[in-house]
Amino acid sequence: MEDHSAKQIIFAFFGNLLVAISKFAVAAISGSAVMFSEGLHSIADTANQLFLLFGIKRASRPADKEHQFGFGKERFFWSLIAAFGILIVGCVLSIQKGLSVILHPEKVTHIEWPLLVILLSILIEGYTLLVTYRFLHKTKGKAKLIKFLDSSSETAVITVFFEDSAAVTGLAIAALGILLSSFFHTSVFDGLASIAIGILLGFVAIFLANKNKDLLTDQSHLATNRKIEEIFQNHPAIEKYHDLRTIIFGPKHIVVVSDVEFKEEFIYENIGRDPSSDRKEYTEQVVHKIGALTDQLESEIRNICPEVKEIYLEVEQEKIAQSPALITNARD
Repeated sequence: MEDHSAKQIIFAFFGNLLVAISKFAVAAISGSAVMFSEGLHSIADTANQLFLLFGIKRASRPADKEHQFGFGKERFFWSLIAAFGILIVGCVLSIQKGLSVILHPEKVTHIEWPLLVILLSILIEGYTLLVTYRFLHKTKGKAKLIKFLDSSSETAVITVFFEDSAAVTGLAIAALGILLSSFFHTSVFDGLASIAIGILLGFVAIFLANKNKDLLTDQSHLATNRKIEEIFQNHPAIEKYHDLRTIIFGPKHIVVVSDVEFKEEFIYENIGRDPSSDRKEYTEQVVHKIGALTDQLESEIRNICPEVKEIYLEVEQEKIAQSPALITNARD
């Protein structure tokens, strides 16, 4: 299990569990719909953290014969399940409860208790959000946070970040709804706040579901693509390249596939161009040279892109193929 991701999730789990118990207790005392919605929100978050932890553990299993690239994509699947948990438990039930309160008004009493719990929840959720943000800030490097959240495959921690952000925002909405309901002596505002929280969670769930869907359907890693393209373009031995592809199998597991063609002068360096004297020796020398160039190129890719774990380069040399009928495919 990846300690850095698991640590953030475990921390958020206990925080959400404590907050959920407090919210439901106060909802029962005060009759507040928005506090009931907030309780559902925290329950959804707590369950989701279990899904995320399970996904990280499952994804850490070593590769086998049936899963030759490992189980890294399982973390995306369980993050997708967590997104549906937010959508169904948090979004749908919160909207349903809000509509029920508006259609069938319930008196909100003892607002001091909901407000106290909201204040304590903001402190707990806010601290959890701060811890997660610090981790993401360290991980993203120089990239802008919004761009990093959209492109990163650290789905478990990103899910926690969005959950905590929605939690803090939802608590502020809940406080406003309770205060307005108390001031105007009507539960309509309490119900509207519950609906607003449900809509907020819906947007979060849709974003996370779409992100994990893309990763499960072999989304390319654009940042790594650009880095490798720059390597290919600046490498002195490469004549041309095409069909460069990257596949994400986990936060630090990317597979690279590409076709490359090396310049003739780098292949024939210290090798005679006439294979007629000893075709076998000539072929071995050319194959060895292409293999050395391929190894050098792969080493450079790994140095610049440490998240790349497997590289599959198909070497195409048209002129070599035409002369001694030699076609070489170099693969890692």
